[in-house]
Amino acid sequence: MASALGLALFAGGCTTLSNIGNGISLVTASVSNPVTPTREAQIEGVIDTAIAALNGYRQACIQGTADKPCRANIAAIQKYTRQMPTLITQLRTFVDNNDQINATVVYNQLLNLYATFKTTAANLGYNVGNLP
Repeated sequence: MASALGLALFAGGCTTLSNIGNGISLVTASVSNPVTPTREAQIEGVIDTAIAALNGYRQACIQGTADKPCRANIAAIQKYTRQMPTLITQLRTFVDNNDQINATVVYNQLLNLYATFKTTAANLGYNVGNLP
């Protein structure tokens, strides 16, 4: 299962899932720990990579080169990744406007969503990186 995903990512020129977020520490935002443009870019990059990895796996599934339960695996993970783009757009707007209250709420929602995505992927046998 993981080898098919790895092959799909390698063939697509993407990073492996285990490298998502290397060197980035995503910590819960708060009033004393605001969401900066750098933090917004970090979480956006991590989520973009995760979505690209899922798309690579999906393509391998369509081509028949992924593991047998690939459709069920994609369905289990996709319910989280589909929510992420809207939240990223909201976060970008809030950070650009320096609306820290709403940026903090959305950032923390993205962290929780990513954590759930990561746990679900791990339960299916995929390592999606070393982020908290």
